[in-house]
Amino acid sequence: MRDERLELLLAISRRTLGIERFELTGKQTADCHLVSAEDVGRALESAYDAGLIVGLRSGRDECIEES
Repeated sequence: MRDERLELLLAISRRTLGIERFELTGKQTADCHLVSAEDVGRALESAYDAGLIVGLRSGRDECIEES
C-alpha cells in the first residue's frame, strides 16, 4: 500500500538512514541495515516535524471548509 505518508517516511529514511525501500527481499544483506543512533534520532525528528506540519495544514483546511 502506497500513500503520501509512506512516501514521506521513505524519503526521510533515504535521506537520513540510507534505506532505499521498506519491502523485504529475503536477503539478509539487503534487508538489514546498520545505522547510528544519531541518524535514527535525526530520522525521528524529521518524521515528528513532518507530522506537525501535516497536522497544522489539516487543521487549517478544516477551518477553511467550515467557513
